[in-house]
Order: sequence, then C-alpha cells, then structure tokens
Amino acid sequence: MELFLEHSFTQFALILLKNAVGTHTQDINVNSYKIISPQIYTTVCALKESYQYPWTLDQMAEVANLNKYQFAHFFKDIIGISPYSWLQIYRIIRSQEMLTKTTKTILKIAMDCGFSSVTVYNQLFKRLYGITPSTFRASIRK
Repeated sequence: MELFLEHSFTQFALILLKNAVGTHTQDINVNSYKIISPQIYTTVCALKESYQYPWTLDQMAEVANLNKYQFAHFFKDIIGISPYSWLQIYRIIRSQEMLTKTTKTILKIAMDCGFSSVTVYNQLFKRLYGITPSTFRASIRK
C-alpha cells in the first residue's frame, strides 16, 4: 500500500505540472521541509539558489552532510523524486518566466537555467507539458 501511495503522489505531482504550464509561480515552496528534514531543506535551498550550476550528486550530498547513496535515497524518500529530477523540474519552472517575459533565444534560456543543452531542455519541457518551449512562448504571446 505504501509503495502505491508513493507512486500515486509522484504521478499526481507530474499531472499537476503537465496541466499547469505557465500557471505556477516561479518558485517551489520548501518551508515544510524545515521541520521534516533540515538536511533536505538546506540542500533544496542551495539548489534553488544556484539552480543554474551543474550540480553533481556528490555536491548535493555534501550540502546535506551525507554520502551520495544515503542522500539519494533519503531525498527520494522525503521529496518523492530523485534530487536530479527535482532540480530539472525546478529549472523548467524557472525557465517559464524567461519564455514569457524576455526575448532571449530558447538556447540562451536553456543555458541560463543550467541545462546541458537546448536539446535536453526541449525534450524535458515537451515531456512535462506536451509542447515545446517555442510553442509555449508563441501561445503566450498571441
């Protein structure tokens, strides 16, 4: 039953993300993690502050004062997805403001948000929302 609920919660979060393109704020509230897990809270705050940085699992684990294997499992237990997945989703969320409020190229936005390439950015954006960043931008600017 616990596995089902954990999987359901993750799926629910992804459904919300898919159906909320352009509607969420440019941030994710992480205050509840202060009490649940100060280590995860500290790490998530560091990720948010430097989301453009090419984080490694070792660096994330160092912020949490855990080894990378403990950290990866602990993060997934608390948040529901892997640390790298969380960071990529946060980058996508942050990119939406740039898509709507700037004339930066999609390439520049992808690089400014910390993606390794515009291809990775486009693929993830499309996987989450069903449209490409350029299609999203065009729909907002109509």
